[in-house]
Amino acid sequence: MHGNGGRKSRNGNRSGDNGMHRRNDGGRRGASINSQWLRDFLSEMLAVEKGGVKLYQRAMSDLQHAEHKEKLSEFLRQTERHVELCTEMLQAAGGDVDYKSPGAEAAEHKADGLISTEVPPQMMDLNNIENLVLAETKDKWNWETLGSISSKIEDAELKRMAAKAVREVQKQEKSHLDWNEQTLSKLAMESAMRAPAERMREHGEEAECSEGEAMTSEVDR
Repeated sequence: MHGNGGRKSRNGNRSGDNGMHRRNDGGRRGASINSQWLRDFLSEMLAVEKGGVKLYQRAMSDLQHAEHKEKLSEFLRQTERHVELCTEMLQAAGGDVDYKSPGAEAAEHKADGLISTEVPPQMMDLNNIENLVLAETKDKWNWETLGSISSKIEDAELKRMAAKAVREVQKQEKSHLDWNEQTLSKLAMESAMRAPAERMREHGEEAECSEGEAMTSEVDR
């Protein structure tokens, strides 16, 4: 008679290492998120949302298309709320509100770089909405990622907070990105269809301004 080492047991599994591999796989599926990674990620999320607040404020201060004011104001208020949620989650994760992960510092630099970019007056709305598309794309990804990992957060209270925040924010982020993308396309088309005479007038006004500054400089000398 041959040995029965390779036979199946009553539950259908072969004896050997397969059962252990299966247990290990189950352990990996049930593993919790690394706590330091989570603090760093929440710190970055907070920095991105704070940058979004600055970008919405800039868009409103430069705004030349008054019909967009109501939507921008609504999104600014919602983004300020997102800052509050990220702050609460970061604190619950054991992170100080002043703590900035490397990702958070990078997010700050990116937002400051977008805000500091100077463009001609006729491009301000187009540029500001483009900046918001970039920021909201990152925002949407952040919240989707938090939603996908929230069930693996070990701390029960933080897990509850994260799941609740995702339910509140995710649809808003999609709305923010969709509206900014659509508005950017409309502004780009508006610029593309601008009459040549209007463009020449704009360039002429810029040239006159430059000539006036030059003449003033000559008189001062």
